[in-house]
Amino acid sequence: MIILSVLIVGGGLSGICLGHTLEQQNIDFKIIDCNQNHSSKVAAGMINPMTFRRMIKSWKADELIPFLNQFYAQVEEKIEEKFLFPIRLRRAFASEHERALWIERLNNPQYANFVNPIERSETTPNYLKDNFGNAFISTPGYIDAKTFMEANHRYFIQKDCLQYDNFDYSALDVENKTYDSKAYTQLVFAEGFQGEDNPFFGYLPFKNAKGEVLTINSSDFREDEILNRKCFVLPTKNGDFKLGSTYAWDTKSTEPTQGAREALLERYEGLSTAIIEVVGHEAGIRPTAADRRPMLGEHPQYKDLFIFNGLGAKGYMLAPYFADAFVKYLMGKAPLDKEVDIQRFYKKHFKK
Repeated sequence: MIILSVLIVGGGLSGICLGHTLEQQNIDFKIIDCNQNHSSKVAAGMINPMTFRRMIKSWKADELIPFLNQFYAQVEEKIEEKFLFPIRLRRAFASEHERALWIERLNNPQYANFVNPIERSETTPNYLKDNFGNAFISTPGYIDAKTFMEANHRYFIQKDCLQYDNFDYSALDVENKTYDSKAYTQLVFAEGFQGEDNPFFGYLPFKNAKGEVLTINSSDFREDEILNRKCFVLPTKNGDFKLGSTYAWDTKSTEPTQGAREALLERYEGLSTAIIEVVGHEAGIRPTAADRRPMLGEHPQYKDLFIFNGLGAKGYMLAPYFADAFVKYLMGKAPLDKEVDIQRFYKKHFKK
């Protein structure tokens, strides 16, 4: 049996989930991280199993939700930190058509785990602008992203599995599989949005999206539910709320912008009448592929050189399941799902 030793470049959400999965399999690994994981720390961490535009289940939701529930519970116990908080998600319908689609889903057994009956007016907050009705989506809740990142980094540093450093591509010998003169059996790039500048995987069709989130205070909101329509209002364990989020393409700046702030506040006005105070503003860049599917797999030319990236806006829902699938793939136990395998881009984006 081959003994694996894996180098992971990137200690964001992807690198953390890979680390825990490798540890579960007793595989030696090291994470190198530049300690600037903007999107993983900034993300609201809301786990939403529905796509509201067409009122359908998110891709692979039936598989992802049970897996992440078990995975995150195990990690919380292992690192002795709480970061997954159960909460209800209230969707305020955007139109009569959306309400009609919801009713259709209520009568569809395939949606029984996610949709709930339409709420009565007496159970609806008076600050919600509710012209077309609302209903709750069954969801595991949300990940406190900052707590998740900081606690997991502390854990892996204590285990001597994580070091802060800028990855030096010139110190990588891809033929001999060494980095800084140390040998590994496999190297996995999990760099988030910085992956588009990777000299080995930069050919992949990254379509990274900047997202911005406001931190707000209000004495009106309920603290036991998330509100959602064109934006979301999410209670946090600290007693404030997150208002998000925006999408902006073709930028690498992680600086908050006035335009995004104004856009979020305008969307909020369509959702609620509650008076709010803005107390914070953060931005991050989501690593996303052009086809909105993760980008996993081996480089077509360099053996044992891999990428684990492109999880996008629903990363906290996708990462546990695909980290498990990816480690099985590294161990030679199972192939990757064709929808996420980067072989789908070889012909168009890589010249042999």
